[in-house]
Amino acid sequence: MKYVRFLNEQPTYDLTYNDVFMAPNRSSVGSRMNVDLTSTDALHTPTPIVVANMTAVSGRRMAETVARRGGIAILPQDIPAPFVARSI
Repeated sequence: MKYVRFLNEQPTYDLTYNDVFMAPNRSSVGSRMNVDLTSTDALHTPTPIVVANMTAVSGRRMAETVARRGGIAILPQDIPAPFVARSI
């Protein structure tokens, strides 16, 4: 199942938040309570899809962990650029 769709052609360069427009769309899911985010590994813990861009929440370790499980962590804007570069 493909979750991201480009209207024209897929770009060959990285995109930033200002480069994209997320268009709302319909889903067959009737309620967010009907979605199971439990991981399939031995831990069976729910995995967040997106981690907030708060300094106390989304750091390097959290970003790496969530990325391994298919999610995304938004790094806060107040983190120095060299640290963000090393983290990415």
